[in-house]
Amino acid sequence: MSLYDRHDHSTAPGCHWCIDGMTPAGISPILGPVLRLCPTKKWCEECDDSSVFLTDQETLDDRINELLSDGYAAIWCSNCNGVTAVVPVTNDGGIR
Repeated sequence: MSLYDRHDHSTAPGCHWCIDGMTPAGISPILGPVLRLCPTKKWCEECDDSSVFLTDQETLDDRINELLSDGYAAIWCSNCNGVTAVVPVTNDGGIR
């Protein structure tokens, strides 16, 4: 599923910060700069558009491994593939 396919370009002028169907959502202390889906439209029923998306240029595998090495695991929305939560993990790999 691509944002280019999902974003309605006719609504982009109504979103002052629109970047290819996404808008800045701030800086997470764990994830760094994050984006969210353009607020001019309802995108995901599963997470109710609460997911955020990483802006890093590294691969997703690299970011997941970096989070794990820092003691965190990301919870992903199975519909839009955004991050819905970040939780600490124990040394044994279980969620605290």
